[in-house]
Amino acid sequence: MRIHDILDEQGRVQAFEVPTFFLDRGALRKIVQAIPGATVVAYRPYKERLCEFKIGGVAYLVHEPFGESARYWVGPVEAGWSPHLAVIRETFARARPFLWFVRF
Repeated sequence: MRIHDILDEQGRVQAFEVPTFFLDRGALRKIVQAIPGATVVAYRPYKERLCEFKIGGVAYLVHEPFGESARYWVGPVEAGWSPHLAVIRETFARARPFLWFVRF
């Protein structure tokens, strides 16, 4: 999956975006559930804040800016770099979604 990194001032990934094309919201939830150590806290398929999850006590969010975007934004609820982002990003990078089906 193509990933668009959002970097902080030091060049570290602080969030990233993934395309919505061929990535249905159910598949998005499956990818989040596949992240090692992640616990889904909330899943709202018809809201802008689609999915909230935690890893190691840190809250993360997947949302679709403006409710109708070409990309989903994935990152921590509290802005800034987080060590768990590498694992989250790797899981999204390995995913091969097609609508509701996801292959890793």
